[in-house]
Amino acid sequence: MKPGAVPERVAATRPDAVPEPDAAPENATPEPVPPQPLDPVPPQPLDPAAAIARLGELVLIDVRDEEAFGAGHIEGSGNVPLSRFKERRAELPPREAAVLVAGEDEHQAREAAFALHGHGFARVRWLDAPVASIGSGATHRGPAARLWRPAPFLVEVLSALPRGRAADLAAGSGREAVFLAMNGYEVEAWDAAPEALSRAEALATRHGVRLTTVACDLEQASPPLPHERYDLVVCFRFLHRPLFPAIERALASGGHLVYETYRVGQERFGKPRRPAFLLERGELRRAFPTLEVMRYEELESEGGPVTARLWARKGH
Repeated sequence: MKPGAVPERVAATRPDAVPEPDAAPENATPEPVPPQPLDPVPPQPLDPAAAIARLGELVLIDVRDEEAFGAGHIEGSGNVPLSRFKERRAELPPREAAVLVAGEDEHQAREAAFALHGHGFARVRWLDAPVASIGSGATHRGPAARLWRPAPFLVEVLSALPRGRAADLAAGSGREAVFLAMNGYEVEAWDAAPEALSRAEALATRHGVRLTTVACDLEQASPPLPHERYDLVVCFRFLHRPLFPAIERALASGGHLVYETYRVGQERFGKPRRPAFLLERGELRRAFPTLEVMRYEELESEGGPVTARLWARKGH
């Protein structure tokens, strides 16, 4: 991360995935324009009857303010107020998700639907009526559903990882850090951007967990990662090769590392394009010589992304 840079993130790690709403790796230059939707078809309205029939197949995004949402909503809805889309974009679902937007009325829902479409969401519908038109189906007062997803690779290996103290390096807006905290870890989120860490703390609060945030430029000459402190270190969508030895030293005996980022070939599909931010083939597997490799994969699919992923363990 460059000092003072505001990191953006991409949570797409499967070969058939697409970047999530905050789609730029921390040490890559942001794109000057929003990504184009995967599907040129604009958002479409659904009347209440059609919406009720499709509730089980659509991700529900309620864009009313928190007070209105708390007073009653469709069960299973997530809540990201339209007025806060920009600051809370990390909480939106993946762009390939089929979504239904509900609002105070059809005008608010339509505005939010087209805002999502402009950010690359391909399959967007909006409720062409107020949320209250759903009737008794919109009276749920439970907590908002989680719309966002952490990196799929982390989800895949989570059950095999040791619990304890974890560090998320280049944590950005905190999806992986909050996910780990929700699964019982004592988590430190490290990032160069205080603004991003503030969003991570807010996300943690909304999910009833706590993070320790550390504002730190991980590209400095001697990053102050403590030695033998962490049972788990995770790093996604960030590459600074001089940091590798410090990551090894930061793991406690028996600690695990989960790492995934872009490799050469990704430049054909978008950022990052600079060689400094792209792994060579096989490089990540060799990057941590003192660790035992538990799993290593290099992924590529038509349209990208092109990544390498590593799960490794430090000996006792």
